[in-house]
Amino acid sequence: MRTLLGTSLCIALIASPVAAQSGRRGTTVAAPTPMDALAEAVFALTPASGVRGTPTLSALQATKSPIHWRAAQTLEGTTRTVGTLAGAQVTAPRADPATMLTFDWQGERGQPLGFDPVAAFRKRGFQVQALYCASMVSEGTNYFLLSAPGKRPGVLSVYAFDAPLAISSVEWSIRYRLDGHVPTLEEAQAEADLDVSTDCSTQTFSPVRQISHAAAVALMRKQS
Repeated sequence: MRTLLGTSLCIALIASPVAAQSGRRGTTVAAPTPMDALAEAVFALTPASGVRGTPTLSALQATKSPIHWRAAQTLEGTTRTVGTLAGAQVTAPRADPATMLTFDWQGERGQPLGFDPVAAFRKRGFQVQALYCASMVSEGTNYFLLSAPGKRPGVLSVYAFDAPLAISSVEWSIRYRLDGHVPTLEEAQAEADLDVSTDCSTQTFSPVRQISHAAAVALMRKQS
């Protein structure tokens, strides 16, 4: 039940944490995970509060972030590859301005990646609120409203197929909107999955406070 523009959720927590020695003797610090890198990139590229409009791809590329940018290559009719991030392929719409960025991870069969974007974004200082959710824990698309001090809110959609079956290829596709648009439930169902609903009781990653579409739009307008 994957969808062209989906990105969704499911799973527990992060890829294998690697400990690195810090400057202080005897202290260890977990190495950054792919979700940490994603949260850092989203924070860096999100427009500041009060800024209207949508950034161009060149403006994003000029902003310091963990993304390794490269010359854009057309993937499909409306999509182009623009870089990589922590093992993910980064794509953007072919036309400017860059209304969204999509981060795609592919994993080995039977080896779930176990990402937890909610935990990573909270650690980076974002408030994470659930907008729409999928009914299945192991597959589906979930929508979150992200907000951070000094930043314009944005919508993150997370598609995950992280089932541990040996015959299944693992896939995560996470999309962040940069245009300030908050999709309606009907728009989310059209671009992601008809099973997407306002029922977020599954709490796949962790308990997340829910926000209505109307409240999300009001917050977006207030800080744009």
